[in-house]
Amino acid sequence: MRFILLSFVLTSVIVYYAYLGYLLNLPNLGRPVIWKRYCDRQPPDPTLDPVNIFVGVLTMDTKFDRRQMIRDTYLMYKPDNVIFKFVMGRPSHDPAVLTKLEKEYQQYGDLMFLDIEENMNEGKTYEYFRYMAETYNSTGLDYVFKADDDSYIRLDRLEIDMRNQDRKMLYWGYLVGDTFMGGECYGLSFDLVKWVSTSHTAQRYKSGHEDSQVQKWFKWASIDSKVNYAVRNCYIYDDPESDSVYARPLTNDSRTMVVHNLKRNDRFMAIHQQLP
Repeated sequence: MRFILLSFVLTSVIVYYAYLGYLLNLPNLGRPVIWKRYCDRQPPDPTLDPVNIFVGVLTMDTKFDRRQMIRDTYLMYKPDNVIFKFVMGRPSHDPAVLTKLEKEYQQYGDLMFLDIEENMNEGKTYEYFRYMAETYNSTGLDYVFKADDDSYIRLDRLEIDMRNQDRKMLYWGYLVGDTFMGGECYGLSFDLVKWVSTSHTAQRYKSGHEDSQVQKWFKWASIDSKVNYAVRNCYIYDDPESDSVYARPLTNDSRTMVVHNLKRNDRFMAIHQQLP
């Protein structure tokens, strides 16, 4: 009898942790929401005071060509009050890669290295926000953004939009399935960045799909009701020529801020040339 009871308890524990692991690593299958619902009736006010923004594009050490393409395209629109860095983990031990990285860093100074193994969903985003809170705590930053390197971002439009947003407890981006902001480009006000850096919940559950994991931190720590969701689905979408459910034609009103899923270099350059 005792053996049966022990087996039952052990099986229950295994099932519990297996289910917990499943919840933490659910794929991002959120349905698209009706984007027109989130189009502003009035454009953002460009006369408001500028805000200080940090944009970190998560990338890998070997993606030299994509980083250069970004420098040659949308970084031309970067306002002076926007800090921009390419964020990666510890670089490869390959001497050729290290030599190129050193030259790249000396030439541009826009590389940020986190003291972690390179990864996508094993805590890189958490470590990025933690690093930002510790390193930029006294620099007057208002917002910190995380973005993908297959996103084309109009940084000038982004900055003007952020002038019109709340600077407290703000969570900005493309809302997926009425739950979390998609990983192509989302931002947190700096108070939320500091919260992430000190949250035991965020630290404990730092692994998982990096975009949906952020909203889970808020929910599991019972602060989600206090977070201000700035939903910008009207101005963020996937490449019109991709087969993504988030793809749609370019808007004609010069309001688009982010076009995502530009994995091919020719499509990245096409958006640079075609975006109003």
